[in-house]
Amino acid sequence: MRTVIYLILILGISCVFQGADVSKWDGDNDWEAASKTVYFTIMRAGYGFGHIDAYYETNYKNAKANGVKLGAYWYSYASSVSDAVQEANYFVKALKGKQFEWPVYYDIEEKSIFEAGIASDIAKAFCNILEANKYFCGIYSSKSFFDDYFDDEVKTKYTIWLAQWNVEVPTYKGNYDVWQYGFAKIPGIGDNVDVDKGYKDFEP
Repeated sequence: MRTVIYLILILGISCVFQGADVSKWDGDNDWEAASKTVYFTIMRAGYGFGHIDAYYETNYKNAKANGVKLGAYWYSYASSVSDAVQEANYFVKALKGKQFEWPVYYDIEEKSIFEAGIASDIAKAFCNILEANKYFCGIYSSKSFFDDYFDDEVKTKYTIWLAQWNVEVPTYKGNYDVWQYGFAKIPGIGDNVDVDKGYKDFEP
């Protein structure tokens, strides 16, 4: 039986779940080893117009076989709402036939998206399609981007995966369910990997 790291918080008696998010840059992972530390993983399914991550299928198969809770994300290169719709449809296709215990996310962090002022519009368009296909959809981005570029509807309607590094506690004032807090060594996963804390067990 794998060991799950639960950090029990005295107030509210809630749990913090250790996670890691992975993509092809982390290589071919040993999920049997990783599962002794990692409770959940959010894996990159793909990016842009239909580009599937080279290790998506392998990560999905092997993480699931070792009892890790799974989420997925799609990295955006959208320059318009219609681009976001296309990316959403590609993501839906990539998710078909698979089971995810944790949410699926739209990863919005390209500077051009924020310069164009379309972050909220593409987030809504993307998530609407995922929700229409019965997926629990959220948004990934950094604290500064959430603060400056996303409207209140996005920040309250969708589950938030917050990136804020080099702080002991996030200073973001909105709600979030997952916090990406930096790089760390996780046995079984690459050299260093993005690490996350989950504050809600989406499938107890």
